[in-house]
Amino acid sequence: MSMRYDQDRKRIICRWEEPTEVVMNKKKGVINRSRMITVKVNDNGKLNSKDIRRHQKHPMFQYINRFNAMLNRYECFPSCEGEYRCAVCGSEHGVSPHFDAKRQSIIWLCREHRDDSPKVDA
Repeated sequence: MSMRYDQDRKRIICRWEEPTEVVMNKKKGVINRSRMITVKVNDNGKLNSKDIRRHQKHPMFQYINRFNAMLNRYECFPSCEGEYRCAVCGSEHGVSPHFDAKRQSIIWLCREHRDDSPKVDA
């Protein structure tokens, strides 16, 4: 699972992989299907009520809600630009918050190091 806040689109993006059975030429196999939920965040830091109604029963929504609460503690709304540095290179430009599941905290990554976002099996 990986989760980040996209400041340009004002959305929390949660991605994960889940095993899915497939049949090809009468042979069964399992592939990891990539899934994603995005939830809009208002300028005041609250999740969009329409997205809450749409996703609130999904098992991943509780993690999105916790991540949003963490961002609110950092006072990250309406923007976090220029306040934090990339954890990899130290850049201040294009930095966005990512959830680090191992440490249960937020780390900041620039656009160049966005793919270094921590990932954990969901």
